[in-house]
Amino acid sequence: MKERIERRGALIALAAVVILGCGRGTQPSQDVSPGVTPVPSADVAATAAVTEYARPAKPSRQYRIGVAIPHLSNPHYVGQAYGYIDEAQALGAQVTLLEAGGYQYLDKQVAQVEDLIASKVDAIILAAISGPGTVSAVEEAVAAGIPVINVNVMTDSDQVVARIRSDDDVIGRMQADFMGDRLKGAGNVVMLRGAPGTSWAEIRGNAFRKQLAAKYPSVKILGEQYSQSTPADGLRLMEDFLQTFPQITGVYNGADSTAVGAAQAIASAGKAGSIVITATDFQPDTEKFIREGVITASVLQQTVTMGRWGVRAAINHLEKKQVPPVLFTGLVLATKENVGTLDLSTVRAPDGWKPPSR
Repeated sequence: MKERIERRGALIALAAVVILGCGRGTQPSQDVSPGVTPVPSADVAATAAVTEYARPAKPSRQYRIGVAIPHLSNPHYVGQAYGYIDEAQALGAQVTLLEAGGYQYLDKQVAQVEDLIASKVDAIILAAISGPGTVSAVEEAVAAGIPVINVNVMTDSDQVVARIRSDDDVIGRMQADFMGDRLKGAGNVVMLRGAPGTSWAEIRGNAFRKQLAAKYPSVKILGEQYSQSTPADGLRLMEDFLQTFPQITGVYNGADSTAVGAAQAIASAGKAGSIVITATDFQPDTEKFIREGVITASVLQQTVTMGRWGVRAAINHLEKKQVPPVLFTGLVLATKENVGTLDLSTVRAPDGWKPPSR
């Protein structure tokens, strides 16, 4: 198969937050929240875990923080949005949250960052649609005296104050170790990497490949594809893979959105439970498929914590307090065996919570 790569105006800030839709057009520690136990991958070089990044004292004034994220169509970013909004409310900050509508809309995200700069926000938090594609926007913000905090998806700019994220290298290795062990060291795997141009799709996928090659050389990777992170893309690509490689015994997913579609394709083909499916994140459909034994395991990121820590880092920097250059939030591996015992308060927005709209 050929690789498929898919590839503004006053801003109003309410007391706590305004959500706007589409505007004009290097990494490195792990947070361990109560009830969440990190699951280290075997032989993972220990990056010192960050057990807490404490909420700062109420700031000296009400800051205005702009947040730019790829989209809100995935519970991952809804959880992150909740973290930004709830933390801003706790600290008396105003947040303007902008979502670009998808990873394919880099020009919209760049324009949204430019709008935030024009509106003279105090700080910008960015989850980058593209690493290289957001460098100029970050540099424009910094040149205007606006600090940028990079959360979750990395920009290639080295001018950010801090990077707050999961350790994507560890995520890839955790999936590889689980896959290799579950396949008893031999099998045939395909990879659904996720959105092209994103740090997470590259780092997780590369780490997965490297770990398999080093520890499980008899687990072969038959093919891999990039796509937008949607169940529809996962379904389409998995159907193609099943046609091309009927001997598949494992499926790696950089994100759980594609895993949901892949699981649907595998179940429709009558192979549920016979193909090992690994993923990252934990939307409700992922949980359902794990409970049913269709998706075998998923690495859970603490998306709410990412949002909270992004706001904390922004305010600490604005209050002239030291901010660590890198903060890794924690990870936990969800399987059918432990899914009923997981604390999801740092992983998902509360049930029924929706980002406010204007």
